[in-house]
Amino acid sequence: MIERDELGAAARGLRQYLLAVAAKLDVPAWFCEVAVPAGGYLALDRRLDRFPDHEAALLWDERDGWSAAVESATGDEVIALAYLGEDVLPSPDQVVAFVKELYGEGYPGRPDPPGFRTPGAPDGFDERLAAYAADPVGQA
Repeated sequence: MIERDELGAAARGLRQYLLAVAAKLDVPAWFCEVAVPAGGYLALDRRLDRFPDHEAALLWDERDGWSAAVESATGDEVIALAYLGEDVLPSPDQVVAFVKELYGEGYPGRPDPPGFRTPGAPDGFDERLAAYAADPVGQA
């Protein structure tokens, strides 16, 4: 298992992966947590028509992958609306397509968390993340 400390390849890969998605979406802010369970937050620059009074965001975690969310009325919580549900680490282009559908007329993804993996499990996930550290744009 690859260490996920500040210098580990998996931690660098996660940052590169989230940064690649953030760059494609031109998000105003993003956050990454590399400790188990790893996660990320990308603020979206537009609100959803269905929730005009709430900030929209993309969430990522190592169990369920990407989800679209809105902040609660108090801003203390985020509420997942839909999960992309294809893979825990889909390509940045797949995430962009999910966001485009989110702002469209339909309801993309799935309503329930997919539960792809158990955080911290020795299942090749850290190696997949580490690959993004070596080649962030070449990953699929």
